[in-house]
Amino acid sequence: MSAIYRDYDQQGLDQQYERLVAPDSYAIFDRWRSRSDESAARRPATLDIAYGPSETEKLDVFPSSDPNGPILIYIHGGYWIWKDKVDFRFVAEGVVDEGVNLVVINYALTPHVDMDEIVRQVRAAVAFVWKNAGGLIPGDRSRLFLSGHSAGGHLTGIAAATDWPAFDPELPAEIVAGGVAISGLYDLEPIRLSYLNETVGLDAAMARRNSPIHHVKHAMPPLTLVVGGAESDEFKRQQAAFAAALEGAGGICPTIKVAGLHHFAVIETIADKGSVLQQAVLERVGLL
Repeated sequence: MSAIYRDYDQQGLDQQYERLVAPDSYAIFDRWRSRSDESAARRPATLDIAYGPSETEKLDVFPSSDPNGPILIYIHGGYWIWKDKVDFRFVAEGVVDEGVNLVVINYALTPHVDMDEIVRQVRAAVAFVWKNAGGLIPGDRSRLFLSGHSAGGHLTGIAAATDWPAFDPELPAEIVAGGVAISGLYDLEPIRLSYLNETVGLDAAMARRNSPIHHVKHAMPPLTLVVGGAESDEFKRQQAAFAAALEGAGGICPTIKVAGLHHFAVIETIADKGSVLQQAVLERVGLL
């Protein structure tokens, strides 16, 4: 077969972006859900706050003991096709007890909506949190941070690049103080050319306008980029390329490779006290 993206033929490209990267993937997903249910049961939380008119535009709030502490918005992954915020409430284990006010957001999935609408919903959620910080959402809106894994890493990047006054004239230019993008997809062109596009439904223009790497600008909020050492070459290349673009624009962009961890293993460590990822998040939000 001939190459369709870089040096990859269709089979090779599809393997780079395989959805199930571990033989025990479904057991891992079950564990995420169990940990999430336990986290929500034993911590104060306000669940399913509407940030927009559609059924999917909901968010969960896990307040810390510091109502003036930083706010972290967590954006879940799942290749824009699957998963839900209820699967990622376990993130609270790694940040809430350290003084971070956590918001876990939902958004609509493909093929029910397109990528433009997903990005719009995430931006709407960020704007909602900023507008309601210090009231409905506990925390200091001048310390509003983003984090997400996989598709959530992509959405972290594109939200960080947003022209906020153009999105909502009531917003100032800078509402995001920084972020941590984990195993992110910063260029959607290989997604458009892979098997995933049967569901995601990108055309070339939509892929480009929603790719963070094409919207890097000066004065971007500082981002930390994290990838697992056992992830595919394409995930590592995506991180390296995005970091280079950010640094080329004068941005602050430390990168971390967590040795030995595959795509699903790396995100679960955000909930583990003292882990490389948990420490990176706490450092980015200013608590280390």
